[in-house]
Amino acid sequence: MKRYISVLIILALCLSMCACSSSSEEKVIDSEEKVASSSEDDAPNVMPEFSTVDLEGNEVTSDIFAQADLTVVNFWATYCSPCINELPDLEEWSESMPENVQIIGIVVDVESEDSEEYSSAHQIVDATGVTYQNLVAAGEFDEMISEMIGVPTTYFVDREGNLVGNSIIGANVSGYKKYVEEYLNESE
Repeated sequence: MKRYISVLIILALCLSMCACSSSSEEKVIDSEEKVASSSEDDAPNVMPEFSTVDLEGNEVTSDIFAQADLTVVNFWATYCSPCINELPDLEEWSESMPENVQIIGIVVDVESEDSEEYSSAHQIVDATGVTYQNLVAAGEFDEMISEMIGVPTTYFVDREGNLVGNSIIGANVSGYKKYVEEYLNESE
């Protein structure tokens, strides 16, 4: 019985620290598996072509990736505490990024401007002081989102829209920073 309770506590801690489930079916993530390889057979290798709006109502297309050598794409949800808790750190980082790097957020549970989740996402972004663009999850992201273990999940995208490196599952701003630094150093 003691062992059973210990296992349950460990699983609960891993789940709460790593990521929020991206579906109603909970998926447990081992704390050592925060980095998922984008080289898996079923993992995408390019971002989908898309046309959507950001939380300010501006139209945004997949052409956004051409604006920087590297784009950090952070998928998050309004129901996800780890996602929301990392937003201020992401904002702070976005203000000090090199000019050739940008960050965008994609809110996975917001499908339209007239949804309740859109209003919630807007309030969260305002409350956390986020100024970088956060996009509504257009239908073109459905397949990508359905294959995510949970949110936050962060991808790195080059200016041609190719996914580079490994996605990072769970709130891990220091991991995002490390990858960007390594990527830029390799690109020189």
